[in-house]
Amino acid sequence: MAVYPRGVSIPARSRRPAAPRTLVRVTTQPTAQRPDVSAGPAGMEETPAHIAPAAPVPDAPPPAPPPASLRRNRDFLIVLFGQGISSFGDSISNTAMPILVLALTGSGFAMGIVGVLSTLPDLVVGLPAGAYADRWDRRKMMLGADLGRAVLTALVPVSVWLGGPTLGVIIAVAFPLNVLRVLWLAAYTAAVPGLVGRDQVPRANGIFEAVFNVGWIVGPALAGLLAGAIGPGPTIAIDAATFVVSAAALFLVRRPLRPEARAEQTHILADVREGVRFVVRQPTLRAVIALWTTMSVVSAGLTSALIFYITIDRGLGSQVVGLVLSAFAVGSLGGSLIAARLSPKPVGKVMLLGAVGFGLTLLLSVGTPIPVVVVAALLAGILNANVLVAYISLRTLLSPDALLGRVGATARTLSVGMMPVGSLVAGVALDAVGGAATLSVMGWLLLVTAGGFALLPDVRRARLAG
Repeated sequence: MAVYPRGVSIPARSRRPAAPRTLVRVTTQPTAQRPDVSAGPAGMEETPAHIAPAAPVPDAPPPAPPPASLRRNRDFLIVLFGQGISSFGDSISNTAMPILVLALTGSGFAMGIVGVLSTLPDLVVGLPAGAYADRWDRRKMMLGADLGRAVLTALVPVSVWLGGPTLGVIIAVAFPLNVLRVLWLAAYTAAVPGLVGRDQVPRANGIFEAVFNVGWIVGPALAGLLAGAIGPGPTIAIDAATFVVSAAALFLVRRPLRPEARAEQTHILADVREGVRFVVRQPTLRAVIALWTTMSVVSAGLTSALIFYITIDRGLGSQVVGLVLSAFAVGSLGGSLIAARLSPKPVGKVMLLGAVGFGLTLLLSVGTPIPVVVVAALLAGILNANVLVAYISLRTLLSPDALLGRVGATARTLSVGMMPVGSLVAGVALDAVGGAATLSVMGWLLLVTAGGFALLPDVRRARLAG
């Protein structure tokens, strides 16, 4: 469940010929209804990629050396720095934008509409974005998307400064801004194994998530203070500047982060079908994506509900909003460090326990003193980070290199693409029953989700190898 991911849910590149088969170390139990998986020796499972392997390119350069360890991997550290700065901007904007919309309209429904426009691109362009990430230079995709987002984000504070129709500008830029986010995420997710090496993916994901959350510790609190001092519109200008920093960092990356070379190009729709088909035929992947999607839809309106609950139901200022969101980020940082160090193997159980814990923290937040709400947000952040890192690591390691972009895009199309439904329902609920009741319903739905998916063996048995 993301409080709008950059992230998130978090980058194949050498021009090596594709291996004819992809070995996936997943220790789920084989069943009769798993036509894509044949049990291998010693607990290994061999999962065909469901696509014809690319023929070797005669004039392709020799294989690139494996990436250095993370501490000595220059490009990893550069990307890490750039995305750490950019995540700080995200936390500012993610806090200030709903405050601005609420200040302009006083309506939870309006907040829900902006939320719908922010997540609808995942449903509309998510699948093609993944296919292009498996064709194009992923570094250039990310760089171009960051520059475009810098320009679009800057239009909001410019409108405020000029006294323009700010709400109209927000609505106008929300969709294209998030189209670029979808393109960036498709390229980023596909580029991680090539950036760090497949054996380092779980650890790298944990480190990325930890650094992302550093910005979220300071950002929301700072955004709350700045929104009260100079207004939420000018505060959003910080996010535009951080996109420029992120683009500059990507410009310095030496690795091209291209997908594997293809002997021939196929139609984009055929590429999309390959990615969807792989997800549909991989039972473990299909099950954990379904769980993550349900959790994401239920919690889609969480940020709006918290802001409404604190500012409208409780009559408190934007500074308290920043404090609660910063507590969530502190918890996410701690959870990410735990996940990076331990790389939890039982992914399915981690996700189920995370859903239960997250639901309980939401219930604990309703009608209790603000210090209790802050503690609940801290615990929710710890749980959320562990669930996110475990889910993304499993999804990446279950995917062949040639399908990394498309599998990630298929998963996001389902999880983030369905979030507009949750955002819209949450917006209606906020105006109808208020923030406290909306948060309570979210909490109970997460508990029901965990109970339902715990009945599925493919969820309970989903594990990373090791």
